[in-house]
Amino acid sequence: MTVITSIFYFVIAIGILIAIHEAGHFVMARLCGVYVERFALGFGPRLCSFRDRVGTEYALCAIPLGGYVKMYGEDSSDSKNEKIEILPQYKKRAFCDKKVWQKFLIVFAGPFCNIVLAWFLYTFNFMYGVPDFKPAVDVTDDAGVAAQAGFRNEDLIVSVGGVEVADWEEALYELISHVKEDVVVGVRDNLGKGELRNITVNLSSWNIDPRSTDLLNQIGLDSLKFRTSGTVATVVEGSAAEKAGLMADDRIVSYNGQSYTVWRKFSEAIRENPGKTIELNVERDGHLLELNLIPDVKSAGDESIGFAGIAPKTENVDEVFFERSYPFGEAVIRGGEKTYRMGIVTLQIIKKFITGDISVKNVSGPIGIAKGAGLTASLGLVYYLSFLALVSVNLGVLNLMPIPVLDGGHLFFYVIEFVRGKPMSQAVMGKLLFIGMLLLLSLMLLAVFNDIYYGL
Repeated sequence: MTVITSIFYFVIAIGILIAIHEAGHFVMARLCGVYVERFALGFGPRLCSFRDRVGTEYALCAIPLGGYVKMYGEDSSDSKNEKIEILPQYKKRAFCDKKVWQKFLIVFAGPFCNIVLAWFLYTFNFMYGVPDFKPAVDVTDDAGVAAQAGFRNEDLIVSVGGVEVADWEEALYELISHVKEDVVVGVRDNLGKGELRNITVNLSSWNIDPRSTDLLNQIGLDSLKFRTSGTVATVVEGSAAEKAGLMADDRIVSYNGQSYTVWRKFSEAIRENPGKTIELNVERDGHLLELNLIPDVKSAGDESIGFAGIAPKTENVDEVFFERSYPFGEAVIRGGEKTYRMGIVTLQIIKKFITGDISVKNVSGPIGIAKGAGLTASLGLVYYLSFLALVSVNLGVLNLMPIPVLDGGHLFFYVIEFVRGKPMSQAVMGKLLFIGMLLLLSLMLLAVFNDIYYGL
């Protein structure tokens, strides 16, 4: 994945999301009889533009990080304090002259269309078929949070916090939405064939860190996609394992007097003993051999770890791989359910940011989105569309937040206007919009800083 590829798919993704959002405002404005002066994708200098037969200008601008719909009279919401003169021929087509419910619908249509786009994309994927894998777990730390809660190897997660989950993406997002809480997780052992057990997991110590490549391992879990055996698959030439006499197809029987159980524990023993002798008993061609393995010393930050240069034989756990594919009607329902759940999870995560349960280090911006776009595009169409759907849900929900400058802030103003029977004063709205602009600018700077500091 190259930088150019990431930028290319980022521009496509952001272009679609912005176009759909602004199209929502545009179409609803037209339906409500508002004269739209300009429909623009991007900001800054215009690259190209044209006008339709009613005079609306359609423009493509140089900076692809947003867009806008300029409606006639939208700056004159208070007829007693007009900023511009409304020409008589446009009196009935001015935004400021429309009823409160019409202005509400015009503003609401933008984020609503982003949510509808996510629904459409999820529906398409469910019809097309999504290669996926079930949330079956491998317990990686016998003393970890998950093991203490009662997780066992090959448990299948079926619900988190009362919400049913079908794949690892859903399970992970639901778990993240309950960070710093106690959450009830429904599991079935034997890859889902066993009886249902409800276990309570304490996620108070879970640290959602953007630099972590394996969030689940912090609580002692990993996704189970393949099983490892005690049989050696490969031995790196010149490695400590080769020097000890280990060969491919050797089966580890015991190490330092401890019987072999799982490769993970054997690997931990190697990492924890750099430069120290590990006494091995291995089986080769039906014969038991005694070997001495002295792991090489490697630096890992401020500490040294052992490295042997061997890998185990593995086999896929076929039972966890499946394809989610449904007929049209069910795909529409499933797509709607997934859009709804992702919206709720987005709200829960926003709440966690506000309360400090999730660090603001996880706020991501254009660079993070570009990396995600490039990565998912390299995996295939359905993964890219799923990523696009997720970002679209986030964009829709975030825009509905009651923050001045965002669509949700304007919707809040219209609710107040409806209740009061008149709009807020220009002075008060101006101050609130200024505060909202500062908040939004601060958030954007934070996102870009995180992208650069943690993402590159």
